Amino acid sequence: MGSTRSYSEDVTHMPVVTDPDLNRAFKDLLAASWDDLPDSLVHEVKAALSKNTDDNAGKEALTNVFRAAVASEEFGEIIMNLKMEFDDTVGMSGENIKPLSKEHANALQTIFSRYNTYLEAFGPDETYLRKKVETELGSKMIYLKMRCGGLSSDWGKVSVLGTSGLAGSYVEKRA
Repeated sequence: MGSTRSYSEDVTHMPVVTDPDLNRAFKDLLAASWDDLPDSLVHEVKAALSKNTDDNAGKEALTNVFRAAVASEEFGEIIMNLKMEFDDTVGMSGENIKPLSKEHANALQTIFSRYNTYLEAFGPDETYLRKKVETELGSKMIYLKMRCGGLSSDWGKVSVLGTSGLAGSYVEKRA
């Protein structure tokens, strides 16, 4: 009685990282944009991971976030390259709009499939990481979605902010 509880307390837990260097690197990595990871951040993470520590759970959590960041950075580059190809094909103002070539349609479907497969690979204890990946890659997927008509209804599931409802959203984090 009388206690408070966060709205999504039992939905999204951050891993407990007790080592201060690992914790700093972990938080810095989650706070950074994964479009282009700064060299200083990569160096900080690698230094923290190479350090001898008893915090094996924290080391594993940082390793997982770092792997996800690198993978998201690389996948984001692939998505943006396809978007730029679409832009080159249709022209600056869309004057050359035409149906997608078979090659572009296959590339679009492959990217969508890999995006969903990647998101589904996160376990229930990695919800925080899934949301970060959705935030980083979701907006890029929306760029593709905006440039193509006639996509399947599955594309409607691509989220811009990586949230479903208020649980774990920016609104809640600021409250």
